[in-house]
Amino acid sequence: MPTSSEKVIQLRQLLVEKFGRCEPSADEIFATGVLLLDEAGIPRGGITEIVVSARHGAGMLLVCGLLHSLAKRNERVAVVDGKDSLHPCGLSQRDLQRVLWTRCSSARETMQAVDLLARDGNFPVVVVLLGLNPPWELRRLPGTTWHRLHMLAEKSATALIVFTSFPLVGCARLRLSAQADFPLGKLHILRSGLAARLTLQVERRRERNGDEAIRRAVCA
Repeated sequence: MPTSSEKVIQLRQLLVEKFGRCEPSADEIFATGVLLLDEAGIPRGGITEIVVSARHGAGMLLVCGLLHSLAKRNERVAVVDGKDSLHPCGLSQRDLQRVLWTRCSSARETMQAVDLLARDGNFPVVVVLLGLNPPWELRRLPGTTWHRLHMLAEKSATALIVFTSFPLVGCARLRLSAQADFPLGKLHILRSGLAARLTLQVERRRERNGDEAIRRAVCA
């Protein structure tokens, strides 16, 4: 005999089959102005995790593109840097005018800064860079930390974008994996040209009601 949880799952499946899965509405999506990110659909009021290897600059290409795009719209953005990941020399002064850059020395210190910014609610997007933090340090973070940040982001309608080197945020509403091929012979290409070589794959999308969809859509 099915348990209560199994009955709930079956009911949800029946509702999806009958009425279809609800896609996020336009007001639930944060428009970044970066084509790859906008094709994936960055949720407003939730956590997006972007998993990218720290061995190449794909993550920084996305971060620089995001800061450049938001600067053109005069949007405020907070960047919480877990371990000196951001290299601002690749950005113009105008790109950095409305950026609050917080440099941290540990994962715990990073989470404290993110907590304050998500609670504040004055930044429509908060970017968290954890790609260079040691995996052992990140794994020591309690799972409740991410759930608290998720609730704070939902309450303040903040788009919280976390860059990691491995899947870490279990409660993320959207998880993307970034891939790039930057051989030595292509290092002379401008940043815009390198960005065209990036691909983003949707690994998981979680709706507000808790339903989870595994999608292998590729944005390129």
